[in-house]
Amino acid sequence: MKRLLLIEEDTDVREMVAFTLENNGFEVIKAGKATTVDDIVKLNPHVVIIDPSVKQLCTNLKANNKTNPVPVIIYSASLNADKVINNCGADGVVAKPSELGDLVYLASRLAYKN
Repeated sequence: MKRLLLIEEDTDVREMVAFTLENNGFEVIKAGKATTVDDIVKLNPHVVIIDPSVKQLCTNLKANNKTNPVPVIIYSASLNADKVINNCGADGVVAKPSELGDLVYLASRLAYKN
């Protein structure tokens, strides 16, 4: 079972997304904005899904040798999400909240690519 780390401050959104991912065969670890690169190293997820409000975390993950290979998906309601991807090096973006099927598809594709 592939392990996903979902970093989302909105509890309702976090629970909805986690429920959907779990029902599609993923182990989901739920976290908030206080998550650090060291936390992520310890959790060893196959994919990290983050809200763009923590884009600095994305940048830090991609700059760290231990976490650089871990795919990062930005899950965003922002119209500027593509800009966030370019700035932090994320591996993909999915619109929030209505595109959960797309999120499951992208998480599956990235988690099972190796």
